[in-house]
Amino acid sequence: MGIFKHEDMLMDMSISSRTKLYKDDKLLFIGDGYKAINIMINSSKNQEPVKEKFHKQLNMREKPKFSKGDDLEALRKQAEASFAQQELTKKSRRKRN
Repeated sequence: MGIFKHEDMLMDMSISSRTKLYKDDKLLFIGDGYKAINIMINSSKNQEPVKEKFHKQLNMREKPKFSKGDDLEALRKQAEASFAQQELTKKSRRKRN
């Protein structure tokens, strides 16, 4: 993806598995690009150019949004029931063998 400069920070994303973030010519972070983007946003005085540049990456990791009608407790119970059913299925298969 290359190098992105903003304010006193520089982000080197030329190696996809290891993004480097520098601030004032000092290494601040090495690792996941998404985390480096968030650090850059949080450390910037003017965040909008960074958000615009990395809009696609930020939207890909957007947290799921529940509608007001969703009952989180009901969803949790449904998930637990599904896991319990999977465990019963595994045990019954083991007994057959």
